[in-house]
Amino acid sequence: MSENEFENGHDEEHEGHEHEVEEALEEALELDTQTQIFLEMRRQNVDLLKIAAEVAGYTGAHAPLKPGDLKSAMKSIWDVYSELYVWIDPEESDDEDDDEDDDL
Repeated sequence: MSENEFENGHDEEHEGHEHEVEEALEEALELDTQTQIFLEMRRQNVDLLKIAAEVAGYTGAHAPLKPGDLKSAMKSIWDVYSELYVWIDPEESDDEDDDEDDDL
């Protein structure tokens, strides 16, 4: 093998390794971005749930719930949350409506 052939082979190997490193970095950045989006969506859902609890009247100076009141309180909060969520993400509610139509 001549010196020139050795250098060409070494350069190709080096370029292949650089390409693999670039691909791995791109995948890591994509996963990081997806993770950040997921976490942000979850944070927004928690914020929305807090607002729903406030609107439903179950925060602040509200007296502690009695054991029998929990189911009713959760339903009230969920109803408010669902309405607020439809305002924020109307596409999601359209998808759910389509799913409900399929059940009929």
